[in-house]
Amino acid sequence: MKTLFETLMIGMLLTSVLTTNAFSGGDVDRTKRPMPKPAPKVALPDIQKTTLKNGLKVWLVEHHELPTVAFNLVVQAGSDHDPITQPGIASMTADVIDEGTKTRDALKISEEIESIGATFSTGSSWDGSFITMGTLTKHIDKALSVFTDVLTHPTFPEKDFERLRKQRLTTLLQQRDQPPVIANNAYSHILYGSNHPYGNNPSGTEFALKAMTTADLVKFYETYYRPNNATLIIVGDVKLNDITAKIEAALADWKQANVPTLSLPEPSPVEKMQVYLIDKSGAPQSEVRIGYPALARSTPDYFPVVVMNRMLGGQFTSRINLNLRERHGYTYGARSGFSFQKGPGPFTAQGGIVTEKTDSALHEFLSEIDLMREKGMSADELEYVKKGLIGNFALTFETPAQIAGALQNIVLYGLPENYYQQYLQNIDAVSLGDVDRVAKKYLDTSKMAIVIVGDLAKIKESVSGMKLGPVALCDVDGKPLP
Repeated sequence: MKTLFETLMIGMLLTSVLTTNAFSGGDVDRTKRPMPKPAPKVALPDIQKTTLKNGLKVWLVEHHELPTVAFNLVVQAGSDHDPITQPGIASMTADVIDEGTKTRDALKISEEIESIGATFSTGSSWDGSFITMGTLTKHIDKALSVFTDVLTHPTFPEKDFERLRKQRLTTLLQQRDQPPVIANNAYSHILYGSNHPYGNNPSGTEFALKAMTTADLVKFYETYYRPNNATLIIVGDVKLNDITAKIEAALADWKQANVPTLSLPEPSPVEKMQVYLIDKSGAPQSEVRIGYPALARSTPDYFPVVVMNRMLGGQFTSRINLNLRERHGYTYGARSGFSFQKGPGPFTAQGGIVTEKTDSALHEFLSEIDLMREKGMSADELEYVKKGLIGNFALTFETPAQIAGALQNIVLYGLPENYYQQYLQNIDAVSLGDVDRVAKKYLDTSKMAIVIVGDLAKIKESVSGMKLGPVALCDVDGKPLP
């Protein structure tokens, strides 16, 4: 079986040969741009599925090119499940879960993984928590022994928790001197507030971390790390029946339970443009963030928005970057993006700007967003963006770990199982009218917040003089100063 990458490369070579042959003839009008070819159809390996007795869903994609296997356990609970008064619980649970089990301490876990040349990691995002592993097929029994032990028998050792908590507290202290981090955290708080999970730092706050205990982690684990709230994705050189039997036996004592249903509150919209200034005396740059709570991953406008934003600020040759970096030299890089999460994630245009040019750069940011909203894209820009997205697509499926990561998105966000088979067609189907529609719908700068972290002695007067809206002074957390 050819890999997806090989299939696409063959298709590109055939297209090149046909194009060369066509241009060798004498009847070709070389003054006209060749018509683009239809997006190629992608045939991905079938997803085989089963459900264990304890309710764990198992997805398998056979991949026999190399004797390796990738495992990715997806738990449907991330930082969005943090209690409002306890930010950082989900990420800390993921960090400490592999620090010890009933029969292995952290050192033994590491030694056993390294002895077979495997990889192992735990982590979390806004939308989920994950345990991943990669191993040679011949070592699958040893690797699964560690993987399933960490999953089902974590002890959350107090000494390791204390070490990691101190590390986080130190990191939080250091971040209060880093304008980009200050801008990101304050921006989230300003957009979502303290009563929405997205408004809090997923790493936690000083107050929350000092109050946190291992009992909090155990509670989060016992509540959400349940087989009926998870999916195990397996990609590699194995057969479904063989691997299912091994996992069924290894997870026999991992029991399902009732898992609370999460209901994320709707974030309050930005009613009108307002500027929030945070002082960082002596800063050589101003960190600028512009945006509002925008779209969830479930939006039907996902593909038109991705295409539109790629030209606006989603690639190096985007309008925003070419304007602020290449044309004016205000920044080393500026960009924009939609953070598609289970709930409405933010649209953000951002960059680190030379202090003296903060107001000028702000003007260019807003001008580019307004221009996209008012005029949309040209046909050449649309074709260029599509080629970039289609050309990068094959690189997503080169290894078992990459394929497992791609399937993770389907599991996490409840996407159609044929999502990747239809991906290229969905990109190709985006029209100039689609781009114009979503730009008008989602790029209204009059309803965006502007957050700037910089040396206010140098920028406050000029930014205030732009008269973009009310100006509020905030602390490093994004909270209004008295």
